Amino acid sequence: MSHAKHRATARTRTPGPLTLTAAALALAVPATGMLTAAPAAAASSDIVTVSSSTRSADAQQLLELINAHRKAKGLAPVKYSASVSGIAQGESDRLVRQEVINHTNTFMTDPRAAGWHHVGEIHAVSYQGRVADLMTWWKGSKDHNKVLTEPDMTVIGIGLTYADGSLAETKQGWRLVGTVTSYGYPDGKGPTDVRTTVGTAPAPAPAPKPTPPPTTAPITSAGYEVRGGIGRQYHALGGASVFGAPTGNERGGLLYGGVLQGFAKKHTFYWSAGTGAWPVNFNGAIGRKFAAHRWENGFGYPTTREITGLTGGGAYQVFRKGNAVHKVLWSPRTGAKVVKESGAIGQRWKSAGAERGYGYPVTDEYRYGSEVRQRFSNGYTVHWSSITKRNWVTR
Repeated sequence: MSHAKHRATARTRTPGPLTLTAAALALAVPATGMLTAAPAAAASSDIVTVSSSTRSADAQQLLELINAHRKAKGLAPVKYSASVSGIAQGESDRLVRQEVINHTNTFMTDPRAAGWHHVGEIHAVSYQGRVADLMTWWKGSKDHNKVLTEPDMTVIGIGLTYADGSLAETKQGWRLVGTVTSYGYPDGKGPTDVRTTVGTAPAPAPAPKPTPPPTTAPITSAGYEVRGGIGRQYHALGGASVFGAPTGNERGGLLYGGVLQGFAKKHTFYWSAGTGAWPVNFNGAIGRKFAAHRWENGFGYPTTREITGLTGGGAYQVFRKGNAVHKVLWSPRTGAKVVKESGAIGQRWKSAGAERGYGYPVTDEYRYGSEVRQRFSNGYTVHWSSITKRNWVTR
C-alpha cells in the first residue's frame, strides 16, 4: 500500500490564490516511490463499478475506523458529509484516471466546502481492495495521522475508487484508492448535510456548475479569448493590468496534456490537470531559468506563482513534473538556481530551514566523481553519494 499526503492549516475562511500559496501545502512522498513519473491516461475499464450498498458499507467502515482512532486519542468524532464527499470522490477518481498519487487545490477551493478554517487531504492505495489497508497506512504515517487526529477537524468527505488491479499504462496493481478530505468549521458552521453515519445516503453530490462573476467571463482581445482554468486564474491574479492582453489562444499538446497561453507583458500561463493554472514571468530570472531548462519538459508545470518577500529580498517558484519537485530560487546575491526538493539534497536543505538555514543555492546540483553536490550561500555544501546513497553536509 502506498500513499501521498497533502495538508494545510489556515485560518482564513475564503482562501484566494495568494492564500493558497501562503498556506505552504506539504507533500510527503513515500520511500517506496509510489508517485509515478508521469500522469497517464487510464482506460475507462480501470475503474470498477460497485453497488451502492458496497460503497456505503465501505465508507461507513472507514468513518467508524477514523472515529475509533480519534476516540482512542481523546478526540471528538468527525461527521460525514455527502457534499464534501463529492470533492473527495472526484479527486480519488482523478488519481486512478491519471495513474498518479498527487494533490490539487480542489479540496480547498471547491465551493461545497466553503467556510472552513482548517483543512486537510490524504490519499492511500490498497492492493487488496480493503478499506482497513488505507487506515493502517494513514495511522502509520506521522503526517497522515496528524490529519486524522487534528482536534479542529469536524467534518470529512470520503472518496473510494475501485480499480481492476492492472492500470492501463503503469500496470499498477491498485484495487482501491481512498481519499479523505477533512474540514474544521467555526461555530458549528459547515455543510448542511452533515450526519453521524453514512447510512444509505445517496451518492456524493456532484460538483455545482460554476457561475463565474463577470470578471471571469471570457474576454477577447485582438480575436484571442481567455477562458477556462487559465482564464479564472488570470482574472483572479489581476488580469490585463498585471499580465497584459492575450497574444494568442490557448495552445495544447504539451507534456501530460497541458496547455499554455501567452500574454503581452511576457507572462505565460501554464495549466495541467495535476497543477491547475499558474503564470511564469519571463521578464525575470526565475522565468528565464525555467526556459533554459526546456520549460515544462524540464521542470514540469508551475504549482505556485512567483513568490517574493523571502529573507534577503529573495523570491521562488515551485514546479512539478511527475514526482519531481523543483524549487527555483532567486536572490540578489545568488541569481536564479534550482533546488530539487524531492531529491536527497533538497530534502536535507529543507530540513535545515531552507534559505533561512543553509541559505540560497549558489549552484545547481552538479557531479563530482561519484557524488552529486550542491553549494549554498551560507557556506554549506550538501553531498550525495551515488554508490552508498548517503548524504552529508560540509562547511
